[in-house]
Amino acid sequence: MNKKTLLMAAMGAVTLLSGCTAYDRASSYVDEPVVSDVKVGMTRAQVRAIAGPPSTDVTMIHAKGTCSNYAIKPRDGKAQVYFVSFDETGHVLNKGYQSCAEYDTDPQQGK
Repeated sequence: MNKKTLLMAAMGAVTLLSGCTAYDRASSYVDEPVVSDVKVGMTRAQVRAIAGPPSTDVTMIHAKGTCSNYAIKPRDGKAQVYFVSFDETGHVLNKGYQSCAEYDTDPQQGK
């Protein structure tokens, strides 16, 4: 009975520790200024002041406006991309963890 309890306690500790590692990985991305400080409605100049120059700027095809890709520092050997899209007036419309190309997809393509 004691061995069984000890085994269960050890498995529980491993589970808790692995959860902490995943949380640390996610929190490191949130610390990036482009992720934590850029808000919908900001101007392009405000975004650049916070996040610096993007990796690339593109004019979107399916969505209106432009889009900037930001490379976020790699974690565990995996590169992370964060996009910020701007409307025709140069204000942040949307943002998230994907590239501008992935964001600017044809909504009719899946039909």
